[in-house]
Amino acid sequence: MMNLNWLSLQLLALTLWAVVAQATLQDELRVRAFSNPHFANVLNDNQLKRLASTARKESSWLDIKKGELLSPVLVPRQIGSPGYRATQDLIVTTLGQLGYAISWDNFTTATPMGDIKMSNIIATKNPSAAKRLVLAAHYESKIVPGGEFIGATDSAVPVAMILDIAKGLASLIDKQTDSDISLQMVFFDGEEAFEQWTSTDSIYGARHLAEFWEHNPDPATVAALSGATEHRPELERVELMVLMDLIGAPDNMFPAFQIPTADLFTQLSKLEKRLHGAEYTSRLYMNTAMPPGAAGVEDDHLPFVERDIPVLHLISMPFPKVWHKLSDNAEALDATVIADMSLIMRSFVASYLRLHV
Repeated sequence: MMNLNWLSLQLLALTLWAVVAQATLQDELRVRAFSNPHFANVLNDNQLKRLASTARKESSWLDIKKGELLSPVLVPRQIGSPGYRATQDLIVTTLGQLGYAISWDNFTTATPMGDIKMSNIIATKNPSAAKRLVLAAHYESKIVPGGEFIGATDSAVPVAMILDIAKGLASLIDKQTDSDISLQMVFFDGEEAFEQWTSTDSIYGARHLAEFWEHNPDPATVAALSGATEHRPELERVELMVLMDLIGAPDNMFPAFQIPTADLFTQLSKLEKRLHGAEYTSRLYMNTAMPPGAAGVEDDHLPFVERDIPVLHLISMPFPKVWHKLSDNAEALDATVIADMSLIMRSFVASYLRLHV
């Protein structure tokens, strides 16, 4: 029979451990308190009007047929292909010219097709800042039997939208030199499964970067803080990640997948209602009817959520009708949806970072 005194001591130890663990978690959450949790009304009506006017003037960047940011990525982008290399060049060139520090997370990983080289691309504005607002998407396209898969919604449009945000808000971001939060953009490689989606055949780049950042700073951060003797892991600087996927189809709708960021999703919904009420967008896209956390989609955010990083996951549900079909090409895109989502996301970033619009 078990000694009751010993058992009591074990129960007490477990209780104390639970209390300490809860306190530690609360401390981590406090460290990652959002800089601007009520961003929906940060910008006044005139500022939103200016953002909308500018977005209209710059809408050609995301033109489906000849837009300088979208058209070049509406090509097959399987790992190692010419379109994949051209997309890398577009990302690095565009963001490098805007003053972002570029880092490459290069690695070789085992896949069902053998060992394959992959590369995540990280672009950071003002890498010496203490905190990061991260915008993320994957940039490679899936291998689909029977033809060349483009992946226009998956995820050419999200990649182009991130570049559009950086370019469209560049002058405003450059003026904000005293902020303790910076904009960081992550382009994941290897999101798609080579055969069938499993925990090991999927999100290769996200898994690699999350593990690296859990223990190490990003090289751009090290370079910016060259005089420092110690560097915090990059994950400790990530305040919020916004992951975008499956955007640009006519039936796009976005529910709140993550409970920890449900309040931020509500703020985003309020912001888009302001834009729609002023007739700057054609309709509403945030699905507030579905309760937060009622559904979930496996995607590049998972390794970061597992490490307590708050994620706002903007992926369409239901999935576009062309999902993982060869018909996910330029013909599947809706120009109005792309323009609307571009303005919504420009307005979100400007609001969250409190840019002087």
